[in-house]
Amino acid sequence: MFSSGGYRVVFEDFCNRHFMKDFEKKYKGSWLITKKALISQLRNVDMLVNSGRTNPPIHMTDNRQEWILKHEFAIAGLRESPKSSGRRIIAYVNEEERIVHVLLVYHKDHLGKGAGETNEWERVIRAEYKDLLRNLSF
Repeated sequence: MFSSGGYRVVFEDFCNRHFMKDFEKKYKGSWLITKKALISQLRNVDMLVNSGRTNPPIHMTDNRQEWILKHEFAIAGLRESPKSSGRRIIAYVNEEERIVHVLLVYHKDHLGKGAGETNEWERVIRAEYKDLLRNLSF
């Protein structure tokens, strides 16, 4: 489906300023280990998708060069499954530029109750990343 060959991983400023601060504060040293593991996984995002170790792309351009990915993860040392942890990453992948932009790192409780997790993260990334996501429709 996707071709291999290391991607550059960038945590966007909005991502760093918001929910990720909670992870840094709550998990301290474990967060640093977890973040390094996430970078390693996302550097090989194509293999992550092809192996089924993450969700398939959610939104994709017709030419399959740009797509949105939701990836579940667990904090290092907590002995929990990524799926049951409630922790997620929303990333934008640009195949042509070989870059993964991490847009959101959150726990599903960060997004509030009622509107639904997917609706809320889509609303946030549409508002915060208009220029980056201009070729995607959702």
